[in-house]
Amino acid sequence: MLTKTRYVSALVIAATLTGCSIFSPKQQKPTISESTGEVEVKTPEETEAAINGVLYGEWTIADVGGTAVTGDDRPYIIFDTTSVNPFQLKVYANNGCNTLNGDLAVTPGGDMQKASEFLSTMKFCPDAPYEIGINMAFETVRKFSIDKIGQDYLLYMKDATGKTTLTLRKSDISFLNGAWTITKIEGQQVPDSAGVKMVIDIPEMRVHGNTGCNILNGSLFIDPDKQNSIQFVNLATTRMMCPDAELEQKFLVALEQVETVVPGSDATQAILKDGQGQEMLLLKRLNLK
Repeated sequence: MLTKTRYVSALVIAATLTGCSIFSPKQQKPTISESTGEVEVKTPEETEAAINGVLYGEWTIADVGGTAVTGDDRPYIIFDTTSVNPFQLKVYANNGCNTLNGDLAVTPGGDMQKASEFLSTMKFCPDAPYEIGINMAFETVRKFSIDKIGQDYLLYMKDATGKTTLTLRKSDISFLNGAWTITKIEGQQVPDSAGVKMVIDIPEMRVHGNTGCNILNGSLFIDPDKQNSIQFVNLATTRMMCPDAELEQKFLVALEQVETVVPGSDATQAILKDGQGQEMLLLKRLNLK
């Protein structure tokens, strides 16, 4: 998963090569079919909403020409809307060896095609099994579609025959960003007076919090092969003696077992679950001024 530093660096490189300024697009809510989960792009308004609300950002490449992508360091694509044309995307990509920059035009009806030549670094990599397939996908892309499954988006880039040449995945867990209080640990109520709280920073992939006594810091990890993925790793705390050490220990153990996240019953809640789908932590959003 990209860190914010790498993401910003990528956009700076892209801007240097293209001569464009960097700015964030206005967020628009995409239209998603309730029956199929497909992001609608039939009209200009739907297409622009899909660009700004879904396409913009980083995608992990999950499949190249029918071959699943594996390994820890996955190739990825960043779509950046720095163009004055709202239907043109600046593209920064890593194909497993080299980095590429170019432009893709996206138009209503699900059309997508190369709008400029793609520049590439010229490294030689003895082991880059996906490089040629990714490069060819940019040359041959003519169509695209996007599905939303749970909290994940799947982007399919297709050639003129309709064959999918690239499948990309992006997790949409932005709802988890912000400050939370823990109200339940493994189904047991946590009193408000316990003061167990977390601040989850999705852009920075960091977590900060209070165990009810000690200060907590750590990192986030999103498994590109798992739907609704979120894991808390590299956790560290201060070492003050706590009057309720048992509650702190339960919280830390539960946090380390978390593997997925789903929204709660309303926008003020989030549920963190373990690998078997059991609720580990129930979070309630804090309205901080």
